[in-house]
Amino acid sequence: MNIVWGLVGIVLSFLLIVYRVKINHFIGGIGWAERKLGPGGSYTLLVLIAILGFIFSLMYMTNSFDLIFGNIGGEFFEPVE
Repeated sequence: MNIVWGLVGIVLSFLLIVYRVKINHFIGGIGWAERKLGPGGSYTLLVLIAILGFIFSLMYMTNSFDLIFGNIGGEFFEPVE
């Protein structure tokens, strides 16, 4: 099932890059991104989100997500015995 969700995430990331102009026109400019990333910052932010989505989907699909991020916060979220 991890492979299916990983492929869905990869496809959504690809579609986010392809349709970033239409998505930006639909949601409007992101003020924070325009101020911090300069002109075209909203488009840059959408591309960065797509790249991170691709990487995390690939990691989830290959089960390396748990190996790398599995112990982060484990002390805080494990049940008390």
